[in-house]
Amino acid sequence: MLNFRARHWMPFLAATLWTACGSGSPGGPSSPGPANEAPPRRTAAMMPRLPALIGQHGRTFDRAYVTQSLCAPSRASILTGQYPHNHRVLDNTGPDGGFGAFRRGQEASTVATWLHAAGYRTALVGKYMNGYPTANRPDYIPPGWDEWRAQLSELTADRYVNYFLNENGTVNPFGVQDKDYETDVLTNRAVTFVERAVQDQKPFFLYLAPDAPHLPAIPAPRHATLMNGAEAPRVPSFNEADVSDKPAFVQNASLMTPTEIRKLDRTETARLRTMLAVEDMLADVLTVLAANQILDETYVFFMSDNGIMLGEHRLITTKNVSYEEAIRVPLVVMGPGISAASRDDEHFVLNIDLAPTLAELAGAAVPDSVDGRSMLRLLRGESVPDWRRDAVSESISYAGGLSGVLRTPEYAYNELESNERELYDMRSDPYQLSSLHRRADPALMATLSARLAQITTCRRASCRN
Repeated sequence: MLNFRARHWMPFLAATLWTACGSGSPGGPSSPGPANEAPPRRTAAMMPRLPALIGQHGRTFDRAYVTQSLCAPSRASILTGQYPHNHRVLDNTGPDGGFGAFRRGQEASTVATWLHAAGYRTALVGKYMNGYPTANRPDYIPPGWDEWRAQLSELTADRYVNYFLNENGTVNPFGVQDKDYETDVLTNRAVTFVERAVQDQKPFFLYLAPDAPHLPAIPAPRHATLMNGAEAPRVPSFNEADVSDKPAFVQNASLMTPTEIRKLDRTETARLRTMLAVEDMLADVLTVLAANQILDETYVFFMSDNGIMLGEHRLITTKNVSYEEAIRVPLVVMGPGISAASRDDEHFVLNIDLAPTLAELAGAAVPDSVDGRSMLRLLRGESVPDWRRDAVSESISYAGGLSGVLRTPEYAYNELESNERELYDMRSDPYQLSSLHRRADPALMATLSARLAQITTCRRASCRN
């Protein structure tokens, strides 16, 4: 959130991040958007109240993508504005993954340090980075954060109960009582932070990151019996019969059995139930903003760090792949100067654009190391002729091998480290059922491959167009 009342209208900023939720933007399958593009959007099922809470008051981006569909690399991109090939957080764990990799080279320059330097009171509430903290420093707080309420993933048995929070340097345990449910605890911390910032007349930035609906999903007790009968989306690619056009790792996935499908449906029901508490969280934060008469001065960004496969192409709760369900995410922004109930179904926006956008809104200096660019003109509905015309999501192995997908208005072109290829016409085949790579025009394949290589080796300003 970003607010302007103090110091000549400095806006409040709120970034609400939810993990592993699914593809598309809020609004559901019937919402307007590019013809024949993208599978039905899951956000409507996961958060049916979202349009009323934010969507009807802000701008929805139908072409929002992440630069890698995995928690830690995507969060590193959100915080730094850099592609994974530049920030080098390549996995959730291991020598080039998670908190260890991020702390080695990136924590000194993040959206938190930029906004803190610009006079904002900054807060992180929720999940920071996979592998946070190190065992010998459970009280560690990264640079730039004035308020710190982060889950200790290294000490936590579950994500929703039996967990620990580092609360401004003090490690506090939480149990299994109703009052300990993580999403609700984080909601309370976020609301308290806003109230104190308003009382102190301080512009603030709140990064609010609940774990829901991350697996294993445990709903709040009040939601434990709701959403009965829910199931994984039965889209045309669900349990796909013929995957002979797909890479070997997909071909090696067996058709799901009826038992596996029932288990997946139970998993999806639990995920949906956990999101009801996230809806409550969002409603409570918006309520405290309104009660303090700053809602109209606050920018609220709502997005996910990655999607997840729910049986499409036989892939069960899989991330870090190149299909739409994994790389395309919801993005809704509301705030001063943003038209209510507006949509952008044309421009490709990325998670690396969030940090420079927040910085521009706050009047903060943006370092040249940033690969993304500010979305402010898009938020205002202005014409931006030089905006990017495609998007890339990548995955890089420890050995340096690259897998990446180039998404254009017409195509999804995927190159794997294994030298396998995929090409889908997203206008006629939005569910990615039939890869054209074996019969496509070689000139088209070469053009798409060259563009993918250009983006996956770009740095700084060369990444922004």
